Amino acid sequence: MPARIVKQNREIKELFRAKIREKVERERKEMHERIDEEVPSWFRWAVRPLAEWRFNAVRARDKAKGEGGEDNAFLHFWLLLPNSWVVVNDAVVEPEPDEFVQIDHVLIGPPGMFLVETKAWEGAFLGYKDNWKRKEGNSWVRCESPTKQNLRHKRLFAEWLKGSKLCLPGDSGEYVFPVVLFTRCRWLKAEDCSMPVFRGGAELVGYLRRCAKEKTVLSSDQIDAVARALADARPLCMQFGVERIEKVETKKGKKCVRVLGQGEKAELVRGMYTARGREVSKLFADKRESGWWCFYLD
Repeated sequence: MPARIVKQNREIKELFRAKIREKVERERKEMHERIDEEVPSWFRWAVRPLAEWRFNAVRARDKAKGEGGEDNAFLHFWLLLPNSWVVVNDAVVEPEPDEFVQIDHVLIGPPGMFLVETKAWEGAFLGYKDNWKRKEGNSWVRCESPTKQNLRHKRLFAEWLKGSKLCLPGDSGEYVFPVVLFTRCRWLKAEDCSMPVFRGGAELVGYLRRCAKEKTVLSSDQIDAVARALADARPLCMQFGVERIEKVETKKGKKCVRVLGQGEKAELVRGMYTARGREVSKLFADKRESGWWCFYLD
């Protein structure tokens, strides 16, 4: 039997996307405010459109990073992995306030959880120690690093797992593994990168099957529990029933989490950080703004 498919709730995922859009608009506003503060007024007319173009180009690139290659990869995972595996496509979680991670595919099986960053890039690519280049004509030019990008995904996903309070073995490094999958490239070479890099879904599936023969890290109950947690993942505000959660830094450099809502709900947010092994202060009411609760992160 083929691998099982688990999907995140469509309405919840739309809420995630709305939160991401809100974050982008806040970043856009902050960019314009920095220009107003730092750039002389007589020069802003030239800087503002260039900054806007760069801002939009980066977001468009991030949005299109895997389009066209994910469906093809999904078919390989679904058809070639056994029923002991669960495939979660386009998973979105919020491990930290306003810090979202979108993972093309999460493959959960006996040897662990594999976070797949899919690239539908065409052409020739060379990766060495997480620095990547693509071939343009007869020259090699630098491009974004999919391995560095997926290292961030691994870090944030591991934080999300800690906060989910699932019964999992040992350290996340023993069962969370990032991989990169190229689906359309003509030529590919990766050396000394921080994670395995594959050309085509069949090659990745072969690797996963070998891993399954070598070790069993997760039980079937643990596989199902992680899949359910991903399917039920919600934005942090919805998860804890508060209006807003934000992470700020004080003038003295201390990291502070602020929660707008009831005190007992804010205490649950604080509990999420203690479950991750973080040292946190006691919860206290914000003296300047009514309804806000705060705690410091050490």
